[in-house]
Amino acid sequence: MLNKITAFVVNNPRKCIVFIILVSLFFCFFAFRITFNANMKDMIPLDDPAIKDLERAIEIFGSQNFLMVVIKSSDVFKVDLLKKVDYLSEKFSHLRGVERVITPLNITLIESGEFFIEVTPIVEHIPRNEKEVKEFKEKILGSRRGRALISKDEKSLLILITLKPEIIATEGANELVRELMKITKEEEGEDKIYVVGDAYLASYATDRMKYDLYFLFPLVTFTVTLILYLNFRRKLGVFLPLLTVILSVIWTIGLMALVGFSFTIVSVITPVILVAIGSAYGIHIMNKYYEAIRKDISAKEAVLETMREMNSPVIMTAFTTVGGFITLTTSFVIPIKEFGVATAFGVLAAMILSLVLIPAILVLQNSPPSFREKKSKINLSSFLNKVGKSINKYPRVVIILSGGILVFFALGIPKIITEADLTRYLGERSAVVKGIRFVESEFGGSSRIMVVVDTGEKDGIKNPEVLRKMKDIEDYLDSLPYVSNSSSVATLISEINQVLNGGDPQYYAIPETKKAVAQELLLFTMQGGSEIDSLVSYDFKEALVTAQLENISGEKLRGLIKEIDSYLEENFNEKGFYAKLVGMPKIVIRLMTKIFESQIRSLLTSIVVVAIIVSLLFGSLTMGLLCCLPLILTVVVNFGLMGYLNIPLDVATAMIASVAIGIGVDYSIHFISRYRREVKENKDKKEALINTTQTAGKGIFINAITLIFGFGILLFSSFYGISIFGYLVSLTMLVSCVSSLTIIPAILRVTHIGEK
Repeated sequence: MLNKITAFVVNNPRKCIVFIILVSLFFCFFAFRITFNANMKDMIPLDDPAIKDLERAIEIFGSQNFLMVVIKSSDVFKVDLLKKVDYLSEKFSHLRGVERVITPLNITLIESGEFFIEVTPIVEHIPRNEKEVKEFKEKILGSRRGRALISKDEKSLLILITLKPEIIATEGANELVRELMKITKEEEGEDKIYVVGDAYLASYATDRMKYDLYFLFPLVTFTVTLILYLNFRRKLGVFLPLLTVILSVIWTIGLMALVGFSFTIVSVITPVILVAIGSAYGIHIMNKYYEAIRKDISAKEAVLETMREMNSPVIMTAFTTVGGFITLTTSFVIPIKEFGVATAFGVLAAMILSLVLIPAILVLQNSPPSFREKKSKINLSSFLNKVGKSINKYPRVVIILSGGILVFFALGIPKIITEADLTRYLGERSAVVKGIRFVESEFGGSSRIMVVVDTGEKDGIKNPEVLRKMKDIEDYLDSLPYVSNSSSVATLISEINQVLNGGDPQYYAIPETKKAVAQELLLFTMQGGSEIDSLVSYDFKEALVTAQLENISGEKLRGLIKEIDSYLEENFNEKGFYAKLVGMPKIVIRLMTKIFESQIRSLLTSIVVVAIIVSLLFGSLTMGLLCCLPLILTVVVNFGLMGYLNIPLDVATAMIASVAIGIGVDYSIHFISRYRREVKENKDKKEALINTTQTAGKGIFINAITLIFGFGILLFSSFYGISIFGYLVSLTMLVSCVSSLTIIPAILRVTHIGEK
């Protein structure tokens, strides 16, 4: 069947080339429509309980997504700075998608008045002189809400921007952030302005994704081009493998756009790694072609001989690589699923292009009358010959050393932790993370946790006992590390009650009766108090307790969320008062748990799938299992190193095992395929192994070098997580290559596998 396809290509090269061009133009049309998405909430399915809880909270209490703009100055209580705050507030409020802007200048105060209480603006106009600034300072520092907007050293102030729910996770949010950043840059001057928040984080990540794509893709293309040139020293040897991977990238991006996939912080590396992975098929084909053309045969005969030998191993290696990536579709994390599908398709595209386009172009070439190999200063064949002889001489030593390495790195695996913090993925050196760290040092947490309280009955929140329990939750949250500035309707009512009683601090408490609570809330709303809508449901059946949370490591967050959940379950899980923690921190923990579960599932699945594919292709279960041995060592070394170096399992590193297994098995397949042919030519085991190491080993080595440098390009990524991914995959490619060229021949040497 494969030979018939090759014959068709060789006999109809121009038709095949035209067909490839038409398909490429089709996918190219859609490729320009690809979008980018770095929103954390879109990483897990919409029907997940954590997402449903958050969406319900937003539906009841309004938007819970906000941006924090912090201005750092020598002194925030200056006329010029307060004018700047007022100007920025005005500009921000007119941005499309902004629901509300809160600044130290527009907060309201609850004061005693002629009609019991008055809800008044903190200032009637911007302070114009030192006297008015002093009065403003006394007012804002005397207010609980005011103090939350001014740092303790009085050198930083906070502007809080609430975003409309419908703009979240849309291009509109990115546009809003871009406009906001433009405004802050124009007004920064001598003062430093920081912006933090989920929308800014997503927008920043989107911009860095675009930068990575436009920077890393040309860089990896140049790197692969250089490796191809150093290996082949001929135009076709460089051009053809490169052409197939470029077209496979176009096909892949086109398919992604066609089916509605976006580039995410995971899949943005797909074009980069396809260049590294897809070039392998062209390398092996061109390597064999140049070997065949030395026999002084025609281009057509050389192509037929090349493809007869390379069709099977190329298809086998492609299928096993696809199998490794397809196992990622079992992941709970949506970007990992999409990455698995897109990259698997890209690998298939590279395979098809290599098996069709390369021979079609080669057969149209006029081969030189005499072909001489251009020798490199580095004699790779001689080196591999020595490696083959050494392994033949000391096979048991190789096996024992491999076993020792396996045990050593296996001991590091239990040390692995999981992580889903996007700030860590971005890296501490990124501008956005530096901003988060500063804002948290001055104003507490930059993200929000929420506790939804459900009384089960209309006006249940007005019950004094319910409000006191909510105050208990506030006090508990404030007592926890990394949590600060808790607030709820209970706090508001306590403040109103104090004002109604002459400002006496002992009356900062919940009234004794439900009627008194209702009256105080009525007075507040009649006087223009508007913040009540974001604290309780319209029927006062449910209410919200919020607090600020710092960005902390996944393990610390897991422990904190577990502690809060346990506290709420033990103390507030009863009829008439049910409290539940919701929000992004719960989503992060959900991600962490599912990343670990997905890793175990995809690891086991990929090993089984690859073993089955190889066994079927070779027609031997023993051969399938033999090919998996270097992979097991590779995976153990990878995870052991992660444990020893404290590299967490996150959305990027969770893919390494499947990638390593899917790609790494290629080396074993090429080695065993060539070994079986050598044995069939009636060579003894020793000679067959040495020849295989020297011939197939060259293609394996060049392939590995290409992948190592190709994935190594990811070290230059804007994302710390992707840099680590690139480093670890490069390492696994090295380990997989070395183990394939040592462990497999050592086992073949001391057993009877593959002799028949």
